[in-house]
Amino acid sequence: MLPYIILLPIWLLVAIVLPLAQTLHALEAKSEDRKRWLFYWIVYAMSGMFLYYFEWLINIPFYLLSFYIDLYYETQILLALVLVFPKTMYISKVHEHVERNAAVAETVGKSKFKDGAQVAYGKFNELKEKFL
Repeated sequence: MLPYIILLPIWLLVAIVLPLAQTLHALEAKSEDRKRWLFYWIVYAMSGMFLYYFEWLINIPFYLLSFYIDLYYETQILLALVLVFPKTMYISKVHEHVERNAAVAETVGKSKFKDGAQVAYGKFNELKEKFL
């Protein structure tokens, strides 16, 4: 809805400059917030990579909505603002949720990886005996 020439500086302020200032403040104060901001930057990089490959998938509902009103970039800015705005600070809630569920994800991931490794090892041995 807003022109891109206006959206880009707003996006840079909300998604990069504001978190960067808060990150530098946490680093100078050597506070516990350093973990939260490290988590933010990791999520920022991962979401950038995710959007590079799958933006078309996320854009589908916004494409259908764009016949009436175009809100894709405004929604991204709003999500970034909610995550990093000091009054809401939803990034800390997301960080706490990930920390709480990391142990469960680790055990499930290890068991799935171990099962996959055993299957691959069995297939490798079958091929090795077949050709040797």
